[in-house]
Amino acid sequence: MGQDRLPSTSYFLPLLTEQIRYMGIVTKQVMEKIADELAMGKSLVKICKNKAMPSYRSITNAVRKDDELWEIYRRGRVQQAEFYGDHIIDLATSQLPENMDPRFMNAEVQRRRLEVDSLKWTLGRIQPWGLKDKKEEAGNTGAITLSWSNGNVEVKEQE
Repeated sequence: MGQDRLPSTSYFLPLLTEQIRYMGIVTKQVMEKIADELAMGKSLVKICKNKAMPSYRSITNAVRKDDELWEIYRRGRVQQAEFYGDHIIDLATSQLPENMDPRFMNAEVQRRRLEVDSLKWTLGRIQPWGLKDKKEEAGNTGAITLSWSNGNVEVKEQE
């Protein structure tokens, strides 16, 4: 009599992973991995393409509903903004290729300009307040009024 054998766990693991992805389970450990990927400059869309990760919607819903997961996600975004800032500097200061057709050189300059502009916009949107995510680090964004009369200058700061 042949003994029926159950399939190995390697058979069930992909099915279980896909089921977890479908159910949208976002744990603290999963969110830490997501935050690490964000800190390395990856977009959330790219991270979610990994079959081992929950869907984009599951992540955003979990972050919206759970304050602890939101805090982990926010820290990842803060670090992502720092990565983007460093990447902007690298793009702007890196040498252009030598011995290249001037048309291709111009195209490369325009490509870099577009990338820098996109990153600057994203950087300002996701992290306007600096690495510690404190409004005080943003600097004074209020208006200043200067007035003078009889040789005296008066400075008034407006909030």
